Amino acid sequence: STQTHAQSPNEQSTSEDGFDETRENLPPPACFVSPKTPKSGIYHAEWISSPFWRQSISDDQINRWETSADEIVLKIFSYLNLEDLFRCALVCRHWYELLHDRQLWERVNLTQRTIPFDRLLSVLGCGSKYLSLMCGDVKDVPAASLRKYHREKLELEYIDFGLCNIKPFQLTCLLEHSPQLRKVNLEALAITGPVLRALARYSNLEVLNLAMCQNVNGTQLVAVTKHCINLKELNLAWCHVTECTFKKMFPKRVDSMLKLNISGGRDTVTCGVIDRLTAKLPNLISLDISDCFRLDGSALDDIALHCPRLEELCCSRVYELTTVDVLTFTAKMKHLSRINSFPSIVNERFQELRRDLKQRFPALLLNSKESSDIARPCTELKVPKGYSILWDIALPP
Repeated sequence: STQTHAQSPNEQSTSEDGFDETRENLPPPACFVSPKTPKSGIYHAEWISSPFWRQSISDDQINRWETSADEIVLKIFSYLNLEDLFRCALVCRHWYELLHDRQLWERVNLTQRTIPFDRLLSVLGCGSKYLSLMCGDVKDVPAASLRKYHREKLELEYIDFGLCNIKPFQLTCLLEHSPQLRKVNLEALAITGPVLRALARYSNLEVLNLAMCQNVNGTQLVAVTKHCINLKELNLAWCHVTECTFKKMFPKRVDSMLKLNISGGRDTVTCGVIDRLTAKLPNLISLDISDCFRLDGSALDDIALHCPRLEELCCSRVYELTTVDVLTFTAKMKHLSRINSFPSIVNERFQELRRDLKQRFPALLLNSKESSDIARPCTELKVPKGYSILWDIALPP
């Protein structure tokens, strides 16, 4: 007769499909339990991916943040704003370390934002290369909180501080610690001697916008034009630079300079200044001399003589220029494609100039730009909605 016997504890029962039923409800091996939460029932990816134990846990016991690859978590972080990223850094040590990844901070957009100076230094210390603080506000902090940053070198290449509320010593600190700077926008800021002195140290500087800056030191400005031998664009519009400073700028010939804006020099930009500057900058392709009241036709003759490659000239509200002067100048320039000559009042003289230019030079663009874009970070680059433009770089919101 067939006798049934009790199964020995050491024996294992196996179902028809080969699954070991005696291990179905066993706890997971200790090596698979997360060391961060040993009693929480949250397990690592090795335990979750094990086909042998997969049936013993439910989906709500899996921490998707811990089991996801770092690349996926960083991609999610890239959609968060600055405040949320700072909060995420407080969650755990792993996230804190992830949030120091360079790809998160390479492009920093703080347009119209407020940030303490020490936190700004902390963000930039993560390898930021492109920074926009346009119309932003940098809050002052105690000096003791800045000690750990005083020797740290930054990797900034492009910065935009236009219309930003930042103290001169903060700006000087950032510039002194950014030896790789190539493009700088300081429009409408109070510029002290130390700020220009810091800029003069970098021969790789290519673009500098000082439009409408206050308290520009003439001696330090001359030093910038002397030592920054790779400058391509310089904007000094409405900086109230003296005639003497203009004549001392660029003591040596600079072949790299392509665009220069000295508009707003009502009484300080003379024909002698134009003759001296254009002789040192023979490769100019764009020049803005608007609102320079002491210029006349001889200034255009000097420009045509020294800058044969000029493509764009802005000479709005230069009242001593006649229609004949502009037509003669245009006829001499083979590469000229655009002239901006907005008058203060649209009168018969302006209508005559526009008519004559259209008849004699039909391909010439007249008054196609309302303002100069020399050295300014806004370009025609097409970017998604909410993004900011920093020259040829798009910054996410």
